[in-house]
Amino acid sequence: MKFLAVAVLSACLCHIASGVGRKDRRREHDSQSTGKSQDSGTFEMRSPNLNDEEFHSSHMPDYLKCDSCRAISYQMQEYLSKSESKISAVKEGKAVLNESDYTDVLEKCCSQSWEKHGVIVVNGVKRLSGPGLETEDFMGVMVLNGPWPGRLFKMCQAYLGEFSEEDIYEEYRNNRDYLEDFLCFGKNGACAKHTKFQAAFKDEI
Repeated sequence: MKFLAVAVLSACLCHIASGVGRKDRRREHDSQSTGKSQDSGTFEMRSPNLNDEEFHSSHMPDYLKCDSCRAISYQMQEYLSKSESKISAVKEGKAVLNESDYTDVLEKCCSQSWEKHGVIVVNGVKRLSGPGLETEDFMGVMVLNGPWPGRLFKMCQAYLGEFSEEDIYEEYRNNRDYLEDFLCFGKNGACAKHTKFQAAFKDEI
């Protein structure tokens, strides 16, 4: 078993050194963000302790922007998919949503309540939890409501302004399951810096 563990770790380090695509980086982020202890396979959870800036600021803290982007991407996928499923021609791949439809859908996505999203602590690290994130299945004390819905709405609207509804829908059509590759793991995406840090950390160990 020890030999197998060393072999797996070596393979991972070689994989990082050779460079990985956006999908591989996204999946790598998923596995690194579970909060599970490498030694015991367990995880520790406690109630989030938010300082004044974290609770009262209108901006999403930097350390939660990657999770937030991924949550927003997931919601955009869900909203677009449900909208397409209601139109037979689109569902069958014979047509696409028109501009007014996908624009309306994405605006509704951003304007949702975001009530299922909140902050949870996993192994001493504050993480966003909610649909589309691996932390959704964790049991622990989660801080809901408060500043999080407003911050997610603000970030979602910012993506619509940065990329436009047309760009987002086109990327969704090209890559239905991983819209976050486009929004979050691109060159200037919210997860790009986080991923580089994780790779550097793995190189050190």
